[in-house]
Amino acid sequence: MTRAIASVLVLLLFSPWLVGQAGDSRGDSQLLVRVRTSNERSLDAPIQVEVLSARGLIATAHVSGGETAEFQVTNGKTYRLTVSGIGIQSVTTGFFEINPLEQSHTETVYVKLANQNPTSESASGSPTISVSEMNIPKSASAEMNKGLDAYSKGDLDKAAAYFEKAIAEYSSYARAYDMLGVIAIKGSDRIKARELFSKSIHADGTFWPAYVDLARMDVQDQNYAESESLLAKVIAARPSMVGAVALLATTEFANKEYDQALLNVQRTHALPNHEQFAELHIMAGKALRMQNRPQAAILQFQLFLIEKPDSPLAESVRKNMASLKVGQP
Repeated sequence: MTRAIASVLVLLLFSPWLVGQAGDSRGDSQLLVRVRTSNERSLDAPIQVEVLSARGLIATAHVSGGETAEFQVTNGKTYRLTVSGIGIQSVTTGFFEINPLEQSHTETVYVKLANQNPTSESASGSPTISVSEMNIPKSASAEMNKGLDAYSKGDLDKAAAYFEKAIAEYSSYARAYDMLGVIAIKGSDRIKARELFSKSIHADGTFWPAYVDLARMDVQDQNYAESESLLAKVIAARPSMVGAVALLATTEFANKEYDQALLNVQRTHALPNHEQFAELHIMAGKALRMQNRPQAAILQFQLFLIEKPDSPLAESVRKNMASLKVGQP
């Protein structure tokens, strides 16, 4: 049972740099695609996500902006993505490779609103806009937008260069440090990534995405107390930041704080766009099963199937439900 929970933890971290042990041969991999605006806002409008190989289109998914598009692809190959929808500028990414050992791979595609000013960094009311971002010079904002555009196309070297220029124009540009940290993670340089996420927080103590990124690294390194401390600060300031609440639940599960984790699964489920963290219900169901609470466990599994009925994990969840129902009145 512990191994089963550990496998779900990997999914819940939503980290493209996490690699599963799948053997040496090519096989199926789950490709998860998140669509966000340049200031990390999710979108409410319908979005079309297409997966293309060198030979052309291989799969299409239609999701609302807050959802994660899911695809089954062959690992060990290269793909690119096209994202389009009402109210956004269509974008086609550069090619990216899915490692032969990856069982799950996540890509985040940044898009611009159709009426968005190219030099506008943020929108009023964005949950991730910090104090320092209210005063970003236009020159720095322009470099950031160029960097996000290069990042979405898979040109990480060019993106990093633009983010460095943005910092040169505005030394307190927390988002630029954070994006450089994300690029460092993709390059498997965890020491540099941790350094950059810390610089982001130092540059602006109210830039909450950097706290979440650093907390995610702490979970992966089994530094659960540090992760919980960071996430507590985020949630105190932004209680509706669904990614932070979901990651806190994951951290508490990993630290065997099951009762508290179950409470935060409920909190996550009550927040907007919670469906992108539907795997939390699997973890909750397994914990409830260990606590000999079969009816509550079945309810959690049912919630997962409602939120992600076409998930590759759905069949396994149905089997878990069936085994729980055996012998039930």
